[in-house]
Amino acid sequence: MKRIFIALTAAVLCALILTSCVSPEPYDTGPETMASGTTVPETTVPETTEPETTEPETAEPETEPPETTEAETTVPETTVPETTVPETTAPETTVPETTVPETTAPETTVPETAPYENELGFKEDLSAYEKYMDPEDRDAYLLLVNPDHPLGSDYKPSDLTLLADRRGDRKDQLRLYAAKALEAFLKESRANGCKTMTSVSAYRPYNTQKYIFDNEVKGYMEEGMTEEEAIAKTRSDTAYPGESEHQSGLAVDVLDYDHTLSNFAGTYEAGWLAENCWKFGFILRYPQDKEEITTYVYEPWHLRYVGRYHAKQIFDMGMCLEEYVEYLANNP
Repeated sequence: MKRIFIALTAAVLCALILTSCVSPEPYDTGPETMASGTTVPETTVPETTEPETTEPETAEPETEPPETTEAETTVPETTVPETTVPETTAPETTVPETTVPETTAPETTVPETAPYENELGFKEDLSAYEKYMDPEDRDAYLLLVNPDHPLGSDYKPSDLTLLADRRGDRKDQLRLYAAKALEAFLKESRANGCKTMTSVSAYRPYNTQKYIFDNEVKGYMEEGMTEEEAIAKTRSDTAYPGESEHQSGLAVDVLDYDHTLSNFAGTYEAGWLAENCWKFGFILRYPQDKEEITTYVYEPWHLRYVGRYHAKQIFDMGMCLEEYVEYLANNP
């Protein structure tokens, strides 16, 4: 554009010079031409045109420097951010902080089961049953039921619960804490080889116990005993109505499918029960060497719930419930 503009201005200047040289004396062309032949003033015209044509050539470098500098400044601007991109990827992918806690997280579950394995030897995870096996109110289940401490005919616990583990279509019930503790006991018994251990008798109301007792007396009388003899004989292994622990909702008879009441003693299941029932809050209510105190014969199947604290004390001291209640009364 500058070159065109210079060319146009040069042409205009030439036209003005020519007109100034020719037009002043249009009437005297003859002598002027003769005089100018020697001096040739017309030759001076190109002098003005020639430098005007060369002047744009010197002006060309003025436009070229900015064009080159503009390109030079834009090139480094695009390349600089491209080289800095890897700075964000390198540290983000190599962060080890997230992997460390993930690998160590399982360590928190180990101590939860370890106390059971170390202290009580449980093979099953019975943590959900802990509050039932070892109740917070540890004295709430020390109810003594025997001929000297009978229950009324209308006594019935308010928290009876259907047992989760029972035989066939039986409707056995126990008080809530005893029922849940028994559930834990049976789970662990199977993990230790007692594969078919279940409850066979739990809560019994007064009238049911009366029916059982009267029926047994009747059977002995049919064998030739007097009523007095039959009642005395029945009392040795069957509680009189109101004197049965089953009415309390805290007692349960357990057996495996391979044995009956008559041949359960001496079995592996009976031995495991006697050694481990205290861990679940139960005691063997009628031990073999306590018949004179309990007034009942040895019953290796009869469990009574008292809670783990008292069950362990009774087990360690080798007492029956009557002895232990008396011990607590003398040692408050």
